[in-house]
Amino acid sequence: MKLEINHLSSVRKELIIELPAERVTRSFNRFSHELARQVRIPGFRPGKAPVSLVRQRFQADIHERVLAQLGSEAIQEAIRASQLQVLGEPTIQDIRLTDQLPFVLKVAVDVFPEFTVGPLEGLEGTKRVVPVTDADVERVLEQLQDSLATVTPVEDGRPSQPGDLVTVALKGYILEDGAPVPSEERAPDITLRRETLEIGGKTTRREFDEALRGKKVGEQVVVEIQYPPAAPGSTAEAAPAAEGVGDLAGKRVQFHLTVEKLVQKTRPPLDDALAQRVAGMDLAALRARIQSDLEADVERRALDALDTQLLDQLVARTGVEAPESLVTQQVNRRLGEFVERLQQQGIDPRKVNYDFQKMGEALRPGAETEVKRAIVLEQVAREANVQVTEAELTEYLSEMAAQMGVALEALRARLTREDQLDNVRATLRNRKALVVVRSAARVETQTVLPAAAPAPEETVSFLSENQ
Repeated sequence: MKLEINHLSSVRKELIIELPAERVTRSFNRFSHELARQVRIPGFRPGKAPVSLVRQRFQADIHERVLAQLGSEAIQEAIRASQLQVLGEPTIQDIRLTDQLPFVLKVAVDVFPEFTVGPLEGLEGTKRVVPVTDADVERVLEQLQDSLATVTPVEDGRPSQPGDLVTVALKGYILEDGAPVPSEERAPDITLRRETLEIGGKTTRREFDEALRGKKVGEQVVVEIQYPPAAPGSTAEAAPAAEGVGDLAGKRVQFHLTVEKLVQKTRPPLDDALAQRVAGMDLAALRARIQSDLEADVERRALDALDTQLLDQLVARTGVEAPESLVTQQVNRRLGEFVERLQQQGIDPRKVNYDFQKMGEALRPGAETEVKRAIVLEQVAREANVQVTEAELTEYLSEMAAQMGVALEALRARLTREDQLDNVRATLRNRKALVVVRSAARVETQTVLPAAAPAPEETVSFLSENQ
């Protein structure tokens, strides 16, 4: 085999592979004889037709089989010989395959870039911590009460009041600047659907809440909402308003709602009995555990934000490039997560008019940044010789098994069977590499008031205060 490697960029190489004519001829002969034993040709007994006739009649089939075999072998041998760390699937650019002539194949491959992170001194970051308040704990307890609440239909004709669940038939119109109020002849941008909202609920948009308070079954209301712009690079920014649902960032929308059903929600009292029911402990112990869990979550979020700051500095320092194949994988992953969120809300992605290609283009810059961070972190792990011991893996799996309520060995067996164990090791290795980065950085810790804390990730629902 002859191999020529051309440098296209730090993350993309071109391989020109040539296999000798003798190998090509052997492959053509082998597949010709195999096919001759299998095919039926009129005038000849099964498997007895001359090979020359078989090659003449089944030339395209034989050529396809030879190409599949030699192409795969050539690429694998070239990658081994080049010692390149190839990412994703090669892109075939040119093929020349003729019997009794050398086989020439030109492919482009993405590779892990060759670069050095070097000393980590000079990194600086701010760890912003939002203190957990009693109100945060109470909010979780209220959610527990809600999950155990009972509902009874309101049948005495009374209007809605705080705590009630209101089911509405809803349709919406996106309003352009200066556009008149939509008429009944205009097709709605958000088609008729049914939603349930809680009057006074913390996640219910204020405009919907105010409009539906004091309303009875059968009454109609109109609500206009101006949605704020989406964060740059977010899925909401990438997704236009669509039929049946909207990522309505930056849009002004007029909603027409009809109250169809009204139910009263009754929460169980917040006492030791409830705590025993949900967690097997008294209320004081449950409060303490919730406090601890929330503090752990705050710490995790603060470290995640700090890690992003530090990795971005390393990306800028090294000037690392992002392989296109990894960027595409990341874009597809984020699009997949968006589709899953739609499906979780009972929305068929095939029935909404999203332009997923444009969404992917809008998501690409953010995906490229994420890939660069991952590459830099991987290089840090290599240079620091970060390893995951079997004891560390077992400890992590034990924690996972306890949270899932399964036996450790059963979890390990499932992960092994599903080829996920290496992914778990990679996760632990990344965590250890991040510790290396943090340890080398000068970090300032700030306490951030809840009002100044970053907003949670955008939601698909247009009914929520988070949108």
